[in-house]
Amino acid sequence: MKKVVYFLTLGLMFGFSSCSSDEDVLSSESTNSVVNSTSKTARTAVTDPAIGTTTTLNLTSALLSSGITTTGGKYWENTYVANTNLSVDIFTFSHTGTSAGYNYWDGFIVSNVNDITNYGSGAGPGGSDGWVPHQWGTMAGSGFGTSTTITPGTPGTSGDPYIVAYWSSYLDPVSPQGTTFSESSFSNWIKVGNTGIYEVLGLKINMHPWPYYGCLSGDGFARAFSSGDHFELLIYGVDENGTISSPITQSLADYTGSSLVMPTGWVNVAATKLQALGDVQYLVFQMASTDADPLYGMNTAAYFCLDKLSVKRVD
Repeated sequence: MKKVVYFLTLGLMFGFSSCSSDEDVLSSESTNSVVNSTSKTARTAVTDPAIGTTTTLNLTSALLSSGITTTGGKYWENTYVANTNLSVDIFTFSHTGTSAGYNYWDGFIVSNVNDITNYGSGAGPGGSDGWVPHQWGTMAGSGFGTSTTITPGTPGTSGDPYIVAYWSSYLDPVSPQGTTFSESSFSNWIKVGNTGIYEVLGLKINMHPWPYYGCLSGDGFARAFSSGDHFELLIYGVDENGTISSPITQSLADYTGSSLVMPTGWVNVAATKLQALGDVQYLVFQMASTDADPLYGMNTAAYFCLDKLSVKRVD
């Protein structure tokens, strides 16, 4: 939530005016919450494949043919466009965007940016202002399966596209397992197919540069991790009745003893974990960190990256 306040503050500063107090920022955030709710759209109908068919997310360069050029590649042209969801293959990815007075987005976008520079040393509000124009990367430097000739951190040398996600924690209900899912109640969800039911077979996850460097050395909001700290992705399944499963947990950063473990390559979510989600119509994503504020939520930047989601239709 604190990150949302920061994005909004920057938009107000550079868009039309600066806030005079913290209360002004929080008041404006309520308006932004309305934007999130109203920009959720009815999902685009897709055709379910035949029962027994396996479908794996295939992100092609065509998705970025009209993308926005930035350091190290391009990101999705509709990132700041309201009432748009990202649809690829049989997958519909949630997305909220606005450019009305300030730029804001959450949910999922596609990118091929290869820049893994640490932009956390800015002198603006919170010391994280350098990240705002550079929030499009993944620590692997490219999508899963890219040729080894693509070197992470070489701006201008883009590889395969991948998905970048930003989670707006203030929107989501806490611990939603056992409750009934609705698209408008969650920031980050993926709809699988149309009316079919699917088993999740595979998923690749990667650390985003902003939380990576935040956990490593702090970023103005986040503090550097120390022994006992951890940062993880929570994944829920939604069954044919709309009931949300218990989450599976995928570690993104874990400070065990004297060592901070943060894989920079694509990590395969274990098949045994994915099976625990059951047969699904949706996947829902949330995040957790030991660096969190009781009121504003996580201080760790709420970004992650994914690729190669694979499912099989079972009904």
